[in-house]
Amino acid sequence: MATGGSILESIGNTPAVRLTRVAKDIEAEVLVKVEYLNPSGSTKDRVALRMIRDAERAGQLKKGMTIIEATTGNMGASLAFVGAATGYPVTMYVPKSVLSEERLRLCQAYGAEVVKVDIGDVVHDSTFHQGVHGSLVEFIPRRVCLQKEREDKNLWWARQFANPSNKLAHKESTAAEILKQTDGDLDVFVTALGTGGTLLGVSEALKEAKSKARVVAVEPAGHRTLVDGKLNMAIIEGVSGGLMKEIADKGMADEVIPVNETDAIQMAHQLAEQEGLFCGLSSGANVYAALQIAKTLKKGQRVVTMLVDNRDRYLFTERLTT
Repeated sequence: MATGGSILESIGNTPAVRLTRVAKDIEAEVLVKVEYLNPSGSTKDRVALRMIRDAERAGQLKKGMTIIEATTGNMGASLAFVGAATGYPVTMYVPKSVLSEERLRLCQAYGAEVVKVDIGDVVHDSTFHQGVHGSLVEFIPRRVCLQKEREDKNLWWARQFANPSNKLAHKESTAAEILKQTDGDLDVFVTALGTGGTLLGVSEALKEAKSKARVVAVEPAGHRTLVDGKLNMAIIEGVSGGLMKEIADKGMADEVIPVNETDAIQMAHQLAEQEGLFCGLSSGANVYAALQIAKTLKKGQRVVTMLVDNRDRYLFTERLTT
């Protein structure tokens, strides 16, 4: 066994496994990439490391500075983890009514400071039970980050929603692994939309590899950001748009499937109980959508999706948040 390396070297190279019992009546093959096996428990580890390293190379992030970010949870834990491993203090600005206690404690466990921001009535009670889209509820925390960065030159805002390193992390690692694990033979790639980095990065890599695969986006039914190929959200300079706008402008999503929170929860439970896959609710939404698509395919065809994060952050609060 090799010794002496950094924990950061264990990011990526996650397995892609075939669903058996959950997909037993489906002819097409459904593969799930087990991203919760990244060290802090989510696919965001790839992005956090890439953003930090690229910012260091560009001279934007230097020792002694503090990393800040607006987040609904997974990026918070990943930045806190990578920050701890690289020596940077991290402060998270989170939507008060959305972040679960589990995610808050994960961030704090890595030494990050977590500041709750009141987002008022951004999340409406009538749609809250149908899931929450991170890109929509982070508007106000992002405004706080923007102001803090302007006031203090020793702060570096990661800007995951618009940072090109987000896309590149998935294009050059996640997608490269998927293409290798499938020998480039996949018919559909399915992923939840959060910041848009996964969909954008993987779809670009698939196109460059001349893959025939369709790209399908998954969103919470109550908070849609892509409707009829158009961006269904306000574009605010420095606060919103970013990678999501790029997806809409380039038409990178061939289809969008809205998933209700109840369906996402039930599927996450099934994956744990029938497949031994201890994944979260956005993963449940991904698999729910992937199975709907797989039912329309034939034997020999293949759908690939992502198990985005670990179930440990949903043990007490079961809320679909992308």
